[in-house]
Amino acid sequence: MHVDLSQLEADELYIAHQYDELFDLPESEVSVIVPPAVCLWLRRTRGREIRVKGSLTTTVQVLCDRCLVAFNVPIEVSFDLLYAPIETLTPQQDVPLTEEDLDYGFYRDNRLEVDGLVQEQIFLALPFRRLCRSECRGLCPQCGADLNQQTCSCQPQRVSAWWSALQELNKTNH
Repeated sequence: MHVDLSQLEADELYIAHQYDELFDLPESEVSVIVPPAVCLWLRRTRGREIRVKGSLTTTVQVLCDRCLVAFNVPIEVSFDLLYAPIETLTPQQDVPLTEEDLDYGFYRDNRLEVDGLVQEQIFLALPFRRLCRSECRGLCPQCGADLNQQTCSCQPQRVSAWWSALQELNKTNH
């Protein structure tokens, strides 16, 4: 979906969009299972810069980092971004980034590409550690059994002397 930014010449623009079909993401471990709903409020700020405030709701399915079981993650995020025309940058220009620059995006040919914005906000909303539950026990490193579903009969591996100091440190912290 694209927004024609020439509509902003006179006023602000409000857009509410519900995607009809499932939304494809480039990462294979994440799939959208509830079509995203996005609300956008756009207005010009300085010159050709556009401020985009909005919200996004959807549900995605991810794989647990420990046991590889698929589980759902509901996503409800709000965002406040600035967009500038891509033509304002030159390829040879080296500019140090500031924290404010992280909220900047770019548009081309007076059109804002909303699908990319939605993808970006979904990935930013995902938890860093994707766990099906906080007490997930993961997989057995020897036989691959899901330790949440069964106990395996594998014997614990002996720890190399190189790692024994870390193992002792771990025992004292727990």
